[in-house]
Amino acid sequence: MVRWRERRRAVEEIPPTVARDTGRIRAVLLMSGMPWQELDDGVQQVRMKFLEAQADPGQADIRDVSAWVAVVASRVAADWHRGRAKDMGLRERLAARWALRPAEHPQEHRDLALTVAGGLERLTPVQRQVLVLRYYTDLPVTGIAELLGVPEGTVKSRIHTAVAALRTELSDMEAI
Repeated sequence: MVRWRERRRAVEEIPPTVARDTGRIRAVLLMSGMPWQELDDGVQQVRMKFLEAQADPGQADIRDVSAWVAVVASRVAADWHRGRAKDMGLRERLAARWALRPAEHPQEHRDLALTVAGGLERLTPVQRQVLVLRYYTDLPVTGIAELLGVPEGTVKSRIHTAVAALRTELSDMEAI
């Protein structure tokens, strides 16, 4: 019982070492190629991973917090790059598909498709995920709900929010 309370206190507060290492985290993320505007999110991810590690009763205590933070920050940056590569793949596949059949579609349709892909890149990962599952892979709402493990109402709400965000992005880009 005492051990649980100790772990609970450890989770409730971020130790001063992690707070002091914010500069180190930002430096590792920045040197790993993460853009400046994404650094705050990266720092938060590292802090969350630290709190999760502290809350796990089966995990050994972290001996050198500074070293642990640097390693986790580099992993967060690698995950960011992996996710970015997947997003860029969608745009490239779409452009390649249009290049294979240029006679079937007018240039304005191809331009619109690339603009929509650009708008999708600006959405949050959750919004992009639900739109791609619904409109690109043509899954029904029930299929998406099962796949993501959320209620159908949540999927409908996410689709609605994502479509509104995409509409705003496309309006800002003056595509519609």
